[in-house]
Amino acid sequence: MSGLAGSSGPRRIAGWSGVPFTSRLPALGLVAVVGIAAVVRETAPFVFVGILFIYLFTRRFGTRSTALAAVLPAAAILVWRALPQPLATAGAADCANLLSPPAVWRFAEAFIGLAAIALLVLDRRTSLAELGFRRGSRRVQLLALGTLVVVTPIALNAGTLLGNASLGGLFFGTYTLDLTQPLAFVPAIVFAASNAFAEELAYRGAMRTWLVPSLGVVGANLAQAVVFGLAHTGSDFVDAQSAIPVMLAMIVVGFIGGVIARRTNSLTVLVAFHLAADIPIYFFWACRIG
Repeated sequence: MSGLAGSSGPRRIAGWSGVPFTSRLPALGLVAVVGIAAVVRETAPFVFVGILFIYLFTRRFGTRSTALAAVLPAAAILVWRALPQPLATAGAADCANLLSPPAVWRFAEAFIGLAAIALLVLDRRTSLAELGFRRGSRRVQLLALGTLVVVTPIALNAGTLLGNASLGGLFFGTYTLDLTQPLAFVPAIVFAASNAFAEELAYRGAMRTWLVPSLGVVGANLAQAVVFGLAHTGSDFVDAQSAIPVMLAMIVVGFIGGVIARRTNSLTVLVAFHLAADIPIYFFWACRIG
């Protein structure tokens, strides 16, 4: 399969894909395997090593599989995500510490995912701009700034005000956050930005872009959205039933995000929204008081 290197804009492929269904099966199989790793976290290391081995093996014969490259960053992130998320060592009293375990943990996870993306970009002789890592137009930049300003306070207060009715409530239940320490926003931004950049580049960037030759525009976007939704299952929920609505919501959010990324030719708005939405996750892990 050929990559998209050298293209000046989004590659337009009508419908799901212009290739026969049998030619799509390898890409669909890869998406399914990574989806299983997202749900059954214990399998994530084996999935990542297997995909990486096949990529490096085929590379020796001059083949740089676009589909394998598409799923590798997400698979790398899932390996780290399989490990238990640490709490702040001193509870809420430690939430303003830049080196609090949740902030360091998520930064390390992002480093792994972004390193995988950077190495693939270099190996494929392309650029991060192909994956949407560009500022976008002035209108896009203003929209991103407005998203940060509007979404951040809503996200921070949703769990306290709405309880289990909020998306965060489905994850964590009703909770109260300690928002009295302004310096806590520094590690919170590190935590949220790490998550936002790594996941947006892995899913709406690499997976959505590099699956297009195999699955078409719609198929690639749906594939990344499904894996993104499956990646938001785990042991953090109030009960097992909460995982289903969150997963479905994340699939919808991921699909809409892919549409926005394609329309704006940029991940800027998505990174801003993701960052704002993830700030309260840091406060939950490090600054929860009830």
